[in-house]
Amino acid sequence: MLDAEQLSFSYNFGKADAIVALKAIDLRVAPGELVALIGHNGSGKSTLAKLLAGILTPTGGRFSVDGVPGEEAQLWEIRRRVGMVFQRPDDQLIANTVIDDIAFGPENLGLPRAEIEVRVQRALAALGITAVAHKQISELSGGEKQRVAIAGVLAMQPGYLILDEPTTMLAPAMARQVLRLAHELRDREGLAVIHITHFMSEVVDFDRLVVLEAGGILMQGTPREIFARADELEAIGLGVPAVTRFARRLIARGVAIPHDVLTADDLAQQLSLRVNGSSAMHTPSPEPVPENHIGAPLIAVRDLRFSYMAGTPLAQEALRGIDCAVYPGETVAILGGTQAGKSTLIEFFNGLRLPAPGMVFYKGEDIVAADFNLDRLREEVGIVFQQPEAQLFEDIVGMDVSYVPRRKGLPPAESRALVEQALAAVGLDYEAFRLRYVYALSGGQKRRVALAGVLAAQPKMLILDEPVAGLDHVGARS
Repeated sequence: MLDAEQLSFSYNFGKADAIVALKAIDLRVAPGELVALIGHNGSGKSTLAKLLAGILTPTGGRFSVDGVPGEEAQLWEIRRRVGMVFQRPDDQLIANTVIDDIAFGPENLGLPRAEIEVRVQRALAALGITAVAHKQISELSGGEKQRVAIAGVLAMQPGYLILDEPTTMLAPAMARQVLRLAHELRDREGLAVIHITHFMSEVVDFDRLVVLEAGGILMQGTPREIFARADELEAIGLGVPAVTRFARRLIARGVAIPHDVLTADDLAQQLSLRVNGSSAMHTPSPEPVPENHIGAPLIAVRDLRFSYMAGTPLAQEALRGIDCAVYPGETVAILGGTQAGKSTLIEFFNGLRLPAPGMVFYKGEDIVAADFNLDRLREEVGIVFQQPEAQLFEDIVGMDVSYVPRRKGLPPAESRALVEQALAAVGLDYEAFRLRYVYALSGGQKRRVALAGVLAAQPKMLILDEPVAGLDHVGARS
């Protein structure tokens, strides 16, 4: 049993600028139970997970794992029993190759070599990454790194597994595979899983949901019990599964179906009971949207090709023959599975990678021409990366967001106005966050601050590399 009583935690505890992250948490997780932690960004989910995994020590209350107290002297045993997969896989990948990283945990447990090999092969197969077992970690995509991180924890065979938003960088098919794996581990090995997510559809078949709000537990119960309280969830910035949301719209139009519909099968069954025999509704095909390109493109790409480690036996083709253009005022979506080349392509858009001459043009100018101003390109084409935490480098939120305005030498009043506007645009209050320490922010809050920093630079083109990963319902919509 994982047992927490009145568990509390404050960053900078005992100091004037202390930030209360958790307060008086009472929570029990039984062996083999599937529990989901949900809550908006900054509600305390990741902090609670780190406490339960023995990464942080509480500033109030107590917790234990199978009777082992969560005290300094017992943290090694706690960490052996509770495995955690972080929001950012780079935070826990330490070896050079995939197979060595997965073996690292079992090796530290002092297991025999034969047992280590068996565990590593099982973990590789479970996450579908056997083909990349001998690859360098640095060569992997974000989604592949996430799978390696999960495999490394599974290889240690903990009794409790905490997944801190493990599917945010995975393609839908792989995300479903990870969730199936959680159920299989419970069914096959009695593993308890605590899953932190903003994707409500992922938790409809979990045993219990725990809703956090302002560092405390607001409600908990079965998925049907929690999602039936959709109005309360939306009041604190959370959504409900898409099927539940659609069912509520039907109810509002007079269709008599229950409020706790969770899955497509549920909805189909309920509707068949009420509209059986009625003719199918015809939905007209949408009219094609005409192209409305005005003037010359901002970015034009012609026959762009790129390979990682080109000219070596490990060469891997990432782009081949790309032709595309982005026009002023246009909204463009770049779609594709893991390693389709999406992130590689956008790195050429603002000169983070430079092509051979004549392949990438900004406002008609070749970006590798001798007289081209790369600094201007990088100021006018802003990128928010897959892992925006990597582009936060100041200690204080206000200083990080104001970096480009200060670099441009803008007057303090104008710089402050840009920062205030940028923070408001991403849903963060200026006065509440401008003096916050970046390290004390949640993963979703860091993403918002990174986006605010790019917005404050007033770019002419904004590139978002999977921007809503890790954001709550309200943050994603804004």
